[in-house]
Amino acid sequence: MSLARHLAARVGTSCALAASLAACAPTAVPLSGSTTTYSAPVAVLSVRWRRLLTEPGLIEYKPQEFAAAATDGTRVFIGSHGGSFFALRPRDGEVLWKKQIAGGVSSRPLYLADQKAIFVGGDDGAMYCLDAATGRERWAYHTKGPIDGEPVYDDGLLYFTNGENRVYAIDAQSGAWRWQYDREAPESFTIRGFAGPLLFGGRAYVGFSDGYLATLNARTGDVIWARSLAGESARFSDVDSTPVIVDGSLYVSSFSGGVYALDPADGAVRWRFEVEGAGTVRVDRGRIYFAAARGGLHCLDLKGRVVWRQALAQQGELSTPTLLDGRYLLVSASDAGTYVADARSGRLLQFFEPGKGVTAEPVSDGRQVYVLTNTGFFYAFALAGS
Repeated sequence: MSLARHLAARVGTSCALAASLAACAPTAVPLSGSTTTYSAPVAVLSVRWRRLLTEPGLIEYKPQEFAAAATDGTRVFIGSHGGSFFALRPRDGEVLWKKQIAGGVSSRPLYLADQKAIFVGGDDGAMYCLDAATGRERWAYHTKGPIDGEPVYDDGLLYFTNGENRVYAIDAQSGAWRWQYDREAPESFTIRGFAGPLLFGGRAYVGFSDGYLATLNARTGDVIWARSLAGESARFSDVDSTPVIVDGSLYVSSFSGGVYALDPADGAVRWRFEVEGAGTVRVDRGRIYFAAARGGLHCLDLKGRVVWRQALAQQGELSTPTLLDGRYLLVSASDAGTYVADARSGRLLQFFEPGKGVTAEPVSDGRQVYVLTNTGFFYAFALAGS
């Protein structure tokens, strides 16, 4: 029995891994409004191992797991809502150490090689610094809002955002506070999630749920400029995407306003692509990739013109896309699973459906792809040719 069929049998779903691993032939997926098609799967990924990170609940409900993985080459670090943070062996998923984190983890950790430390934000509002080899806690900095994004390191400081609509800068060695900046949260409902900071040229670029992108002095937190990206909407204006700077342009999105190209110096708008629900963009080889709440996967050129669009048969909440070697694009869908698309054309190549969907962003170390499913199973996939 193949590994794909063996794992499918273990979870009791004969076609749960079907489309991704060719365990059974999929039928064509209807893609309303799509410019591309999905036919037979291509063997981009194959399951290497999996590990259950959470205990099954006593009451059946629709779970969501948001945590993504990080790796230092010899360990894979991953948390879950179950309250445990793990270091696993990449080749077989063996547990090397486990650390309890109150409230669970919905974030992606950061590994720093020079400090041999792993930094991870908790749903309890704390930023933890752990020894990468042992899991021993070096320090914890406590805030009053959950931390669901990846921290960023720059010149001795650790930057992160949280549910208080606030960005913090703390000393990476000691966890001591350096500065913080916040904006008043809107009175209306906001979209789940918070933007991560971008550190570039001595500045911190950060989005907020009131629809503003603020640019701050990275050492002091003083405001350099702030611009509304809400577009014409008065609600759901969140800037929950982490900005990126490529070739002198700042690319960022807001839920209601769409995707923007800005001048990093003063925030002047160079162009805007109107779309609802755009998430964090990825820029690679002259192309801009992102997932949108209603439109699926998108690819633009650096002038904001559509190269291709790919609707998804089942969607729900979409993760930030993950690029693999400029060839493949991976995106998770909370109501379905993880899709693999051709980055050049948008054609869907594979579909991994573990049951109850996948919300977490896929992560690759160049040899394997790691995905945490909504049922709490953590998968390692081998890349074709690796």
